Amino acid sequence: MYHKAIVYDYEIREYAMYLDDELIGFARTYQEAELTLDELVYELLSGSYHRAA
Repeated sequence: MYHKAIVYDYEIREYAMYLDDELIGFARTYQEAELTLDELVYELLSGSYHRAA
């Protein structure tokens, strides 16, 4: 299973999104970060996510 983490960055005032300890990106709200990570994990598990080389 994937390890998800959301950490508030006080310097830029956004939420950093991590998947398996790799920074995925930033979101304005905790809820947005949670939804984005959930969607990414769903795509990875369903095989519909294609990573760019």
